[in-house]
Amino acid sequence: MATSAEWVQPRENTIEAISYGIQVSDGVEFDLRLTEDKQLVLHHDSKTEFGDYPETMLMDELPDYVETFDDLLKNKNFVRRWTEEGAFSCIELKPPHPSSGKGGGWIGGKARELHMIKMIEKLEESLKSIDLGESGTIVYSFEPKIISAAKKTKSKFRFSRIRPYLRQWGTWKTQRIAAAPSFLSNSLPRLMNKQRKEGSPMLPCSMQYLKGIESRINFGITVGLKGKKLERLNKYRRGYPVYVWPCESKYERLLLDAGLTGITDYLSPEVVTLDTGHARWTKPSTQPLTDEKRQELDNTPKTEHRNIISEYNKEITPWHELTDNERRNFVTNWSKKWSWERSMDAILKETSEINMPWEVSRIIGHRGTGKTHSK
Repeated sequence: MATSAEWVQPRENTIEAISYGIQVSDGVEFDLRLTEDKQLVLHHDSKTEFGDYPETMLMDELPDYVETFDDLLKNKNFVRRWTEEGAFSCIELKPPHPSSGKGGGWIGGKARELHMIKMIEKLEESLKSIDLGESGTIVYSFEPKIISAAKKTKSKFRFSRIRPYLRQWGTWKTQRIAAAPSFLSNSLPRLMNKQRKEGSPMLPCSMQYLKGIESRINFGITVGLKGKKLERLNKYRRGYPVYVWPCESKYERLLLDAGLTGITDYLSPEVVTLDTGHARWTKPSTQPLTDEKRQELDNTPKTEHRNIISEYNKEITPWHELTDNERRNFVTNWSKKWSWERSMDAILKETSEINMPWEVSRIIGHRGTGKTHSK
């Protein structure tokens, strides 16, 4: 692994980025698309850099930077962290652009559902020989049809919708304008209730529900990351997992202190101090700190952050090497701290050296180590 002086951020959604990201944080988020020849490929944007739709192309016709999910599964470092060390994977299934001629165009709901079914079936096929933990993977999408598609496939995976619904077309600005009604009509507690009813084990949502102007003008109960708003958040959340993006440096510690998970675009080893002045620890679940160690880290002067983080990386026992009793102590403390509603029996049933409860607060690498390309 490169030293911080040598580190150059890898291109998003590449095997290099995803493998590195899962080593230095609690897990990774990455995007999959389905090619014309039914290959799952690592790609976010609805078009390649040359203006082509990945869904209309054969794998061999795609640019060299596009890699397959099956090739990612050949990376032993990625698979080991995912299957043996408790690291988490957020797998986003991307629907095709309406103008691509795939997925039913602009109004074809049944075709979009069928496209999701094909992606889920291919995902199942690729992972059939890999033994995954019960709560180490979420498969999600902005496409609402993912829920009905998942039910029809009877997949072993757990599924979720990403809120708010961002279309597969337009710039970020136009997507945000189109999503505005969703922000206005749905408070975060209301979204959590919707996710619970759909059977989703977590809610992926925008930071705007907690910090943006949308968080102050939507109908319903307003929540946030400080004071009374944080109290209301945890009252209605009751430990329900919320994954928040984008997790900027100025919000990272607030999210972790609230018991939430942050999806970050910043996993450079050179970043050892957050904008809030705290020393940065990117493995709060897979290399958890005791309250004493966290306090020691918080009390360390900024000039010593790099040194103490280096020491902690060598000294702090990772999750999969803890004793059963140590793991039990961590989840018991977390459950009390953030008022998890599930019974301790259910929580401990999910707890092992390779698995941890859904409620655990994490730092997740967005598209591997962070976004590097945009539409």
